[in-house]
Amino acid sequence: MSSRPSPPRRTTRDAGVSVDAGLPRDRRIAALVTRLDRARRAQSNQMDLGTADLRILWMFSDDKPRTLKEIAAELGLEQSTVNRQINSAMAVGLLQRSRRPGSAAHEISPTPAGIRAFEDDVEKSLAAFGAGLGALGERADEFLADLTQFVSAYDRTVRRDSDES
Repeated sequence: MSSRPSPPRRTTRDAGVSVDAGLPRDRRIAALVTRLDRARRAQSNQMDLGTADLRILWMFSDDKPRTLKEIAAELGLEQSTVNRQINSAMAVGLLQRSRRPGSAAHEISPTPAGIRAFEDDVEKSLAAFGAGLGALGERADEFLADLTQFVSAYDRTVRRDSDES
């Protein structure tokens, strides 16, 4: 058995993120996406609202009240799941229920406290994205264009693969 030393690892390091530069590009992007996902989860733990509450409140950012059926359709979730999430958000004062004039259907809308909590968490999230973009300096717009192109191609491929299953 030979005791040859391993070749030195070429690592790119910036702001605490290191990725083996010797990896093939597809593995490097996979490693970076994994790191981004970890950071996203860490940020999620710093938020006041849970994922379900954020997703529901985001939907109401257009100031349009919705019925339970409309919410379920927009989120692509079972109505029973949405009902549970809505009731939970109502219990902590994030959402409110009212009746449409002339209709038996209830409408759901955010409370002032729900709007504030949502805006506070969005602000935290945007600050983190802003810091990442700020680190790119003048290359930020080019990065966003490239990332848009990458995500579009990735999404098309993933959806095509899942459609064929």
